[in-house]
Amino acid sequence: MALRWVLVAVARSYKGIRLKTHRVYSVEDLMAVYNVCRNTVSNWVQGGLEPSVVSRPKLFRGEDVEAFHRARRERSKTQLRRGEFKCMGCKTAVFPRPNLLSSRPSKTGALFLMARCPDCGANVCRLGTQADLDAIRQRSNPNTSEGFSHEDNTSVPGGIGISKGKTRSPNDGIIYRWQAYAGKFSGKTLDRHLTTIRQFEAFLRFKPFEQITLSDCHELRDQLKEALLPDASMPKSRSTVQHSVSHLKDFLGWLRKQEGYKRLPADLPDALDLPRSAYAKDLRRDRKLYPSLEEADDLLRRMHADTMQDLRKRAIFALAFLGALRADTLISLRLRDIDCSDRKITQDARVARTKNGKSLVIAWFPIAEAFSAAVVEWIDLMKRGGFNPEDALFPNECVFSGRKKCRKYWGQRVPSMTSTYAVSEAFRAACRNHHTTYTPHAAKHTIAAERDRRTLTAEQRKAWSENMGHENEQITLSHYGKLSADRRFDLMADIGEERDPASLKGLSDDKKIAIFDSFAALVFASR
Repeated sequence: MALRWVLVAVARSYKGIRLKTHRVYSVEDLMAVYNVCRNTVSNWVQGGLEPSVVSRPKLFRGEDVEAFHRARRERSKTQLRRGEFKCMGCKTAVFPRPNLLSSRPSKTGALFLMARCPDCGANVCRLGTQADLDAIRQRSNPNTSEGFSHEDNTSVPGGIGISKGKTRSPNDGIIYRWQAYAGKFSGKTLDRHLTTIRQFEAFLRFKPFEQITLSDCHELRDQLKEALLPDASMPKSRSTVQHSVSHLKDFLGWLRKQEGYKRLPADLPDALDLPRSAYAKDLRRDRKLYPSLEEADDLLRRMHADTMQDLRKRAIFALAFLGALRADTLISLRLRDIDCSDRKITQDARVARTKNGKSLVIAWFPIAEAFSAAVVEWIDLMKRGGFNPEDALFPNECVFSGRKKCRKYWGQRVPSMTSTYAVSEAFRAACRNHHTTYTPHAAKHTIAAERDRRTLTAEQRKAWSENMGHENEQITLSHYGKLSADRRFDLMADIGEERDPASLKGLSDDKKIAIFDSFAALVFASR
């Protein structure tokens, strides 16, 4: 089967680059992300991008930079402003550098203007007037912003950095300092914390953080309590509220230690604590849905296997159950991490995206052979296609078309996908025409539930939990494979009256011990 790498060049329109909406970026950060020089960032500022913090160092909000580039791309499709050129190299509307501008009269009497794009260096030209020429030269004055360089009416004025209807944040400077502190978190964890902080800032109506009071925290606490009520107008889940409170307490504890914020009340983080009754479970909510192992086996056998994309989906679905892996860990594995001969998976936290940076060698769980067969088939296909051990186990699907063994990175290893979309897509494909659509995390619940269905010794139950990456059995019992209400009712119906102890006479000692261990585990789990 033919394989091909498609070389995708990042256009100078920066359409393929995405900044984080809530993060704050310095000039050096933008230079690194966009691979540009300092003069280019200065040209963006002169072209209408306003920094959120003007003092040194200049800081820019991620969503503002995104809006600036998006507006430039859209403006290149409409009428240009006075002195503006459309660059055919980066497909954006730009103002050229005045010192590289030249002009000559055309046959029609208008001026033929020629210059260079300040972003990509391509030659740009257009017909213009003396007013256009004066407008460009006026921009060389550092005290004249692009918004005041002409009197034309425009739908995209200068100052694109402040979106319509939004308020400039006075806290971007301290948030930028917090981002350096939050470097101890993974990227996703940092973004979750930052989203909560931005929501808190909006709740305060963009009040400076040095003015936070206990009343502000008490008001937010009461609002969160109302959001947990069944009839709340804007309801939130228990998990969302718990994480929000945890993130804010961590941020406020850090904030009080910073210069200029040490006068904040010492008990500010504690003012966000909610009563235990606020986290009471909703009786109407059922347990998380997950398939039985037999049901998962049936879903796997029904999946298509006609194309490379289909085979990749089958392997992703199968490996999720075979190793009880999280979606982010699953999609970040390398080809070398799967040992088909010894039936093991290497979860290396230095390379793979694992929870809490946990490294682990996982033995394939003893489940139906169809799961291991789907993974072995995919590994063989990848090796025959010319992939190296350091390449991603599940690369982007764009590699599965065209000429065989054409490498995108010319000797470099094939990177893993940064999103878990492919894992979710594999589970949706498996559950197509099924009564329930399961999430990728359902695989861990299925494997945990299978542990309770089997007659295992205490040592085997411990090995099963540790193979799932859990430090102890209590984690498996408390968080995974919980019974649904219907299943609980069925089991209770199957339980008869008190059994005759003589019925245990035919059991072996190992089975008796296993029954006792199961009973003891249930007793300790209920406490």
